[in-house]
Amino acid sequence: MKYNLTLIYPAHKKNLGNNKKKRGKYPIPQLSLPTVAGLTDERFNINIVDENIEDIDFNIKTDLVGITVMTALAPRTYEISKEFRKRGVTVVLGGIHVSMLPDEASANADCIILGEAEGIWSNVLEDFIQGKMKKIYKGTGQYSMENLPKPRLDLLKRDRYFSSSLVMASRGCPHDCNYCSVTTFWGKSFRYRPIPEVIEEIESLKDRMIFFADDNLYGNKIYAKKLFKEMMPLRKKWSCQGDILIAKDVELLKLAAESGCQWIFIGIESISEKNLKQMRKSFNKVHHYKESIKKIHEAGINIFGSFIFGMDDDDENVFKDTVDFAIDAKLDAANFYILTPLPGTKLFEEMRDADRLLHTQWDKYDANHVVFKPVKLTPEQLSEGLIFAYKYFYSLPSIMKRMFRGGNKKIIQALELNIGRHIRRKRFEMICRMQ
Repeated sequence: MKYNLTLIYPAHKKNLGNNKKKRGKYPIPQLSLPTVAGLTDERFNINIVDENIEDIDFNIKTDLVGITVMTALAPRTYEISKEFRKRGVTVVLGGIHVSMLPDEASANADCIILGEAEGIWSNVLEDFIQGKMKKIYKGTGQYSMENLPKPRLDLLKRDRYFSSSLVMASRGCPHDCNYCSVTTFWGKSFRYRPIPEVIEEIESLKDRMIFFADDNLYGNKIYAKKLFKEMMPLRKKWSCQGDILIAKDVELLKLAAESGCQWIFIGIESISEKNLKQMRKSFNKVHHYKESIKKIHEAGINIFGSFIFGMDDDDENVFKDTVDFAIDAKLDAANFYILTPLPGTKLFEEMRDADRLLHTQWDKYDANHVVFKPVKLTPEQLSEGLIFAYKYFYSLPSIMKRMFRGGNKKIIQALELNIGRHIRRKRFEMICRMQ
């Protein structure tokens, strides 16, 4: 007998109901559900539903539903779970929010999984078939990264994404920033897969452009150098997340570029040394920023910078000062966020203990809304400042100044991204003002 398993990635409410945008291509999918699908045995027919690109059919013929939960998506997750459970379908929840708030999640599901799915998912499925599923399953800790099954990327609606060629080489991060839950979930050690297995998986991906899902691909520089050397013959183009410290390792930077690196998403976060120290990110040195950015650019790699507003040293000048820096440094693209104390982070604990949390309406914990009491700003100033920063950075004068830097060989790619962001300025403002 074959059972039907439906794996769901919920959408934020900004993409639902009256706020639903016209269905177009979504940037890239999450790797979590294809990973779970890869762990599932042949007794199950698997269907992956990403609510960002398609509606959920609550009347679909399915025996079991699995939903991955991030904090901002928790309210929508519980709505989805309720609808399926009303129809007699068993619902399993997993993901980082579930692991951080198990009691809350357990009240909204038949079963929850804490920690990593590897090592426990097969037990969940077996117990389901035997009719003896438990309420809570705990992962086996930091699971070995060797001989992992390949994620079932073939189950994704590939034509609905700009790219669905994803691969993960490592888990964890060598840093322990106070606003980040990576080390809480993945553990403080940095784990990585055998390089031959990563290379084999990359070779199997159809697209020339691939995306690494690692939180910090070159967190272990010795491993990363070996990986990049082995990737060179594949002639792939790739993007990743990583820290700005790559600029200090000439060999690492050179190998990244020669192996096909196109973009690096870098958490610059703040231009205040006080803020960086408070965030436990003092390895970022403000006085080295522009030099580091220049070195990465000279290697032929574009930078997608990330900035956070609302830290304790931020005042009303931080928004313009930060964007002026980003423009002067000629960042190819940037995301701007409001500081968000997510459950499971040291920041959440600190703000909760200091009575600085405004509420726990999880759908507002999306880095576009103010959910805490700032020190030197009002919540209104912080919200308006975020909108200003986005509009200013993606204004036409800013785009022109940043794009036409010397030696920018990827100007068309970057220009398309920036013009797209320029066009979507009003939508970004609408999202930030959404109640």
